[in-house]
Amino acid sequence: MNDNHALELVNRKARQALVLWGVFIGVTVLVNGTILFILGVDMQEWTYSPIKDVLFNLVTYSGLYLVVPLILIKGWATVRQRAFLVPLTVAVVAMTARTFVRPVAVLAVIMLAYLHWRFNLSELGIRSRGWRGDLIAILFIGLLILVPKFFQPISLSFAPAQALLTSLDRLFANPATTTENLFYFGFLAERLSYKTGRWLTPLIIGFMYTLHEMSNPEYWYENVSFIFVFIGVTVITAVYLWRRSTVVLWLGDGLGRFLGRLF
Repeated sequence: MNDNHALELVNRKARQALVLWGVFIGVTVLVNGTILFILGVDMQEWTYSPIKDVLFNLVTYSGLYLVVPLILIKGWATVRQRAFLVPLTVAVVAMTARTFVRPVAVLAVIMLAYLHWRFNLSELGIRSRGWRGDLIAILFIGLLILVPKFFQPISLSFAPAQALLTSLDRLFANPATTTENLFYFGFLAERLSYKTGRWLTPLIIGFMYTLHEMSNPEYWYENVSFIFVFIGVTVITAVYLWRRSTVVLWLGDGLGRFLGRLF
């Protein structure tokens, strides 16, 4: 592969990532009712409705975060194969149905593990670059997630059972830990990093993610600190670019939720 062809491939992949994120933001603004919210309409009933949750699970978490990136990475000829399409469909149905039967979302994680075993999804960051570095990164992310706790009222209690359930729910029943990580880090950060570099990419991903969070009225109602969101995602992106592993981010997130509920 000559230099011109390699550069064109990098540019094409970066364009695909940005276009898909643009489509995602457009869909997110529509589904969230962001424009109506900005105009002063109370969106609480819609924001917390099961219909909106189903739409996000199906269109965003399943379609834009998972199906489209897989098509772009593996190619339609691979994705349409029965051995690929059937488990992918099961994953989509499971994530969509979690609105009504939350534990069923675990099937999506199982199907992703199967697809990686059968078709190799390392291009989405499902890989390891050495267990020692990965372990350090997991511990770092777990502790990083605890930082906002220090800005909240202290109420210490030891609750290992609740901590374990919270961690398992985050890891296996919440697409924000699975397909969202694959999309923002394994797909967007991975592709943009070859164009924008290791130093600028974390800031770009941090801005993109924060803008996406700001489009959701739910986080305004709950007084989420978007500064913390930006800083956190920027740092996590840097960790991803160090380890190039979404598995590390997944495990670190689960560890952080466990520690956050343990005390």
